[in-house]
Amino acid sequence: MVRIKSTPLVSCLAMLLVFICFDEAKAEPVEMIINESIAGEACDERYAGDDKMTAENRAVDKAGLAAVKLSGIVQTRYRDLSANALDTIAYRIIDEYMSDAKHEVTLADGNRVCVSLRAEVAMTAEQLAELVQEYQNSEAPEEQIEAIAAQVNANTAFKPQKLADKKLLYIRKMMFWNGVETAHYNDLLTGLFSHSVYFYVTDDAKLADYEVLPRLLKAEVDEIDTEHHKMQMHLELDVNADSDDEFLPITVKQMHFILFAADKDEQEIADTLLRKLLTKAAEDASTKIDKFEAKRLEDISVRGK
Repeated sequence: MVRIKSTPLVSCLAMLLVFICFDEAKAEPVEMIINESIAGEACDERYAGDDKMTAENRAVDKAGLAAVKLSGIVQTRYRDLSANALDTIAYRIIDEYMSDAKHEVTLADGNRVCVSLRAEVAMTAEQLAELVQEYQNSEAPEEQIEAIAAQVNANTAFKPQKLADKKLLYIRKMMFWNGVETAHYNDLLTGLFSHSVYFYVTDDAKLADYEVLPRLLKAEVDEIDTEHHKMQMHLELDVNADSDDEFLPITVKQMHFILFAADKDEQEIADTLLRKLLTKAAEDASTKIDKFEAKRLEDISVRGK
């Protein structure tokens, strides 16, 4: 296949003052990209002591595992893996390469909760091969599955018991590589960070305990051939808590590329991809903040304060 040389092009993301630049970057081979929509269903029992969301979250974790396994992403490429190795690799895919996950409750009563989940998996064949290499000959797959599943599960035992225990989080405008800022995605990020039981989102930076800064460091399009283009983005989302010396700043990195037909709307493709990266980064950062706050509350409980 003859690769067509990229040419400079000015392309604006919808409603943003952002330039997507074509350059001479070498395109990845088309056959190396794994980009699939997945779906799965699962149920989980309600147990004494569970809060409203605990059983649902466990069901979502199970549905994610089922979705990856049912998709055949791993099995069609590596047929001789043990069941334990397959589960471990699937959990890693969920944790690192699954995005745009959405679920709905299909059944909820006093005994159990059932959910249906849909999501996207995007990775390279090389990344999958590295996971297989790491886990295919593991001597203790059960323990690894348990540890990795615990990382995926965002549930924590210690939750705020009163309003004063909850923190405030402020979301700054997104910053682009050329210094331009935009509030275009603040509503999206506010929604993504508003589901935590550990903090509220505030519009007053002076009151905030946590500050979130999303940054788009790279956005470029490369021509594969006359019919296909590749869009690549590199996003980072930083979380700081300047007033808390015990909190280590968080930086979540999201790098992704997709192929699309040359006749598709570039601005729409870019906006969709950016929203996916922001969703994944925000969910990851929110989980990390939750874990820090849960540990803080646990320490307070142990000290009896």
